[in-house]
Amino acid sequence: MPLLLALTLCAFAAALTVRFADPLVTDMARSFAVSPEHMALVASAFALPYALAQLVLGPLSDAVGKGRVMVVCLATLAVALAVSAMAPTPDALFAARLFAGAAAGGTIPIALAIVGDNVAVAGRQIALSRLLLGMLTGHLFGTLLAGIIGEAYGWRAVMWFGAGLIGVATAVAIAFVAPNVTGRTGRFTFQTARRGYARVFENPRAIVCFAAVMVGGTCLFGLLPHVSGMLEARGVGSVREAGFVVAAAGLGGIIYTLLVRRILARVGGQLNMIRLGGLTAAIGFGLAAFSPGWQSEALSFMVLGVGFYMVHNSLQTQATELAPDARGAAVSLHAFSFFIGQALGPPLYAAGISQVGPTATLLIAGAIMAIMAFALAAGLGRIGSRPLR
Repeated sequence: MPLLLALTLCAFAAALTVRFADPLVTDMARSFAVSPEHMALVASAFALPYALAQLVLGPLSDAVGKGRVMVVCLATLAVALAVSAMAPTPDALFAARLFAGAAAGGTIPIALAIVGDNVAVAGRQIALSRLLLGMLTGHLFGTLLAGIIGEAYGWRAVMWFGAGLIGVATAVAIAFVAPNVTGRTGRFTFQTARRGYARVFENPRAIVCFAAVMVGGTCLFGLLPHVSGMLEARGVGSVREAGFVVAAAGLGGIIYTLLVRRILARVGGQLNMIRLGGLTAAIGFGLAAFSPGWQSEALSFMVLGVGFYMVHNSLQTQATELAPDARGAAVSLHAFSFFIGQALGPPLYAAGISQVGPTATLLIAGAIMAIMAFALAAGLGRIGSRPLR
């Protein structure tokens, strides 16, 4: 099995489990006889440990080998999902989900770094788009399968299914990733981690890229928790319709991965890809601001998803080349910045919607995406960057 295919399968499996708990909140609440609001914390317990784990897992993978760390994290994730399936109390389930989130932090970001180590700069964005395809497909199928399995067999069956799926991914990583990834025999210390981060920030592109990915995460993923409320306020849908709208953004990302080679060829390189992506995302936000129904809202989010992932995939490519000798640390900082943006987004959108209304808030978000993309392209072009030209 080719290395890229194996990494894509592992990314698909890991991404699929990230969204497992979202449709299961009410079922888990009934199971433990607690309120859905209490159990909603379980659904979000992935994000913070996922982000914080990056600060350790990236430098650790640089020191001891990316393939080795990825295998251990996948195996740990499988165990955490099995423990989740057997959790006797809500607190035990919450702890297991925190543990699972930290373990998941060593899957997709490290896969990005492995691609950076093994694919030349000229073809890296295409290769990373294939990995992105696996991730986005996993996100789409995650909530769908969780809902189907959970309705038929209960939430514990969903967790067991996830444990088995990640077990298969672990076997794939052992057989096809670890043997094909050059390992290191170094020792991880805080000093080596500090040196790795220092190497990343020696590159002036680092601050530009990390700030941009944080802004992008805020603009798109901060909006998603508010979709249902905005549809209900307009009287055009609720939770079910919101699910289709949110999924449409992921579908837009998949469309991008299928067209990336053609887009790069047509627009003349990655800098113009970033600019076009910012404009496309802004158009998507604008259409969403004035959509009369949930169907048109879904189409707007699909446009938004295409534009967002044009910028985001370009930033992934940039992250893999910030510090080739500390690539794990660079990609982990990229993921950390992205998840911090996702955490900041919901309260910022809540403030915007309450103060100026949803229409103005969406238009502002679109303007921010466009400005960020043009500023990013200008900054990278001014600094100079091998992958861009």
